[in-house]
Amino acid sequence: MNIKNTAQPIVHGEWNELLHDTRFIHQMENQVLPLYFKRMRWFGGKARILTGIKIYQDIPVSTTSGIAHYLLIKVRYPDGPTEIYALPIVFVSEQFFSGESFPAEAIIARLENESISGYIIDGIYDDAFRSALFLMMSENQKVTGAHYPMSARKGKFLEAQDALQIESRVLKAEQSNSAIIYNNKYFLKLFRKVEYGVNPDFEIINYLTEKGDFCNIPAFVGSIELQHPEKPAMLLLMLQQLVPNEGDAWTYFWLEMEKFYRNVIDSGFHLKPLPIKPHVLSLNWENTPSGLRDLITEEVCERAVMLGRRTAEMHIALANTKDDKSFIPENTDSEFQEKLLKNLLRLVDTKFDLLQRNIQRIPEGLREDAQEMLEGRERVKAFFKIVLQRKMDGKRTRIHGDYHLGQVLVTGNDYFILDFEGEPYKLHDERRDKYPPLKDVAGMMRSFRYAAYATLFQKYESAPELKDKLMQVADVWYHYVSRYFLGEYISTMQGKELLPADDKINDILQVYSFKKAIYELGYEINNRPDWAAIPLQSLVKFVKHYLDA
Repeated sequence: MNIKNTAQPIVHGEWNELLHDTRFIHQMENQVLPLYFKRMRWFGGKARILTGIKIYQDIPVSTTSGIAHYLLIKVRYPDGPTEIYALPIVFVSEQFFSGESFPAEAIIARLENESISGYIIDGIYDDAFRSALFLMMSENQKVTGAHYPMSARKGKFLEAQDALQIESRVLKAEQSNSAIIYNNKYFLKLFRKVEYGVNPDFEIINYLTEKGDFCNIPAFVGSIELQHPEKPAMLLLMLQQLVPNEGDAWTYFWLEMEKFYRNVIDSGFHLKPLPIKPHVLSLNWENTPSGLRDLITEEVCERAVMLGRRTAEMHIALANTKDDKSFIPENTDSEFQEKLLKNLLRLVDTKFDLLQRNIQRIPEGLREDAQEMLEGRERVKAFFKIVLQRKMDGKRTRIHGDYHLGQVLVTGNDYFILDFEGEPYKLHDERRDKYPPLKDVAGMMRSFRYAAYATLFQKYESAPELKDKLMQVADVWYHYVSRYFLGEYISTMQGKELLPADDKINDILQVYSFKKAIYELGYEINNRPDWAAIPLQSLVKFVKHYLDA
């Protein structure tokens, strides 16, 4: 794409004076940044009305090619709290600019003046700026001036010789943050939406790296924070070890599902009576029907088992302390259960109302079931009132918080777990709350179900009759594979006193599975109505199995 031939906002002034020029700042805040933010994948307010954008902090950063500006930008909305976004900017003069070298998302505006014209770009696409960040951490630098100081920290895994010759590249990924690879050894996460307070990703990665109880994570290497005189620090970026991998677990299981469906069709398995789905928490390869084994494959079983084991080991490591208040396990008490119930009932009302308003957007074959489920709203709420009035038992601990197959890297026959930020719609303090570890388990089991259905929706949408048949087979695949995972998880957790008794495990899984599915329903109705069938099928089955039994 030739950037020079595309329309860009134009600003006027000298680069070194711009952030002191009120006219430039006004133009940036009112014209340039609102348009730029709306184009960015990492900006979470694209669908919301903006009432104002203000450059809140300007932190000059020296690089080998000049001065970069690390901007913190406040974004205001009429509904909800103000958010802060990070946007480093640099200037590239016309003579050094090649449009083919920069993606469209790099270009913020064209800068014109009488001396040197060029482009203002996102700093992550400038090699000198990326190197400056790495050097800051390598040397434990502190940047001070007429702004809040920026403080860098070097971790024990940052090797001094790597700062002598720095090679870097921006990772191309659709993420809510930005990522940079250094020397093919380190992975840097530059946080876009930032806030004052302890970042749970930083906190957990630090904790696990220092304790060394669980090594299947990208270890902490370095960080840069913004220091505030009256508030907790704000994490701007974190450097971790780069984990060589073959992609994430979502991609792995997606590809395996493609093979599974081809084999099902070739063998005519979907035309025969399907195997029963035992109502048990644990299944293994030996008690899988032989015809189903040929389709699932033992490798997939082993992968699910390994993921169950690593998940349990992660939870055990997060709870293995007696002196760190932020990680010490706590009892699952009545106050927690009451809060969970209140949140769940509110979610039911909100998403059921959304479904009612959008019932015509639901695939026609599911509308009758959807309407029947809507009519059972009060029975759903009554069921959860009964479940959550019984003592849950088990412990509440720090958990991953947003656990799914996309958060797991495949490394040979093993896994590495990453992205401990928690649920993105919550504030950092809320993400640091303690929950039953089974919340993560329920999230991963939902992810297995999505892998089963999403492949089906992508590949067989044009063959509805075949898709309907295969959906029943997908249920069987999900039931067995998710219980390979769950069985190994429960087995590994034995004796750690973190889980409730077996007869209460299913209650907690149902609560969090339902909560996750109803959240997914709201997301799909708003973004992919055809995919609303995935969570809706689960919710309808839940109502029929638990409420109509």
